[in-house]
Amino acid sequence: MNLHEIWKYDDVKHIQKIEGFILLCKMCHHVKHFGLAGILASQGKLDYDKVIEHFCKVNKCTRKEFEEHKAKAFYNWRRRSKHQWKQDFGKYKEFIEQ
Repeated sequence: MNLHEIWKYDDVKHIQKIEGFILLCKMCHHVKHFGLAGILASQGKLDYDKVIEHFCKVNKCTRKEFEEHKAKAFYNWRRRSKHQWKQDFGKYKEFIEQ
């Protein structure tokens, strides 16, 4: 199992706030981070087609729907990457600060 963080984004103030965590199987975690999955696949460390198959199975969707989801996610990532973001760790702050 992999622990995955859940973030909420304020696209006006450029603050990302951690909302919580969920446990995911290894393949679901690759699905959540399919940009990284693509990098790992290019290095021969992961079968990217298996990640896509898993996404489609879990979401009961087609390959075309996956590609649309992926395009939207990368669009948001590129748009958000143009800004400096502040992180709000909320109730988890005490666990990360020294």
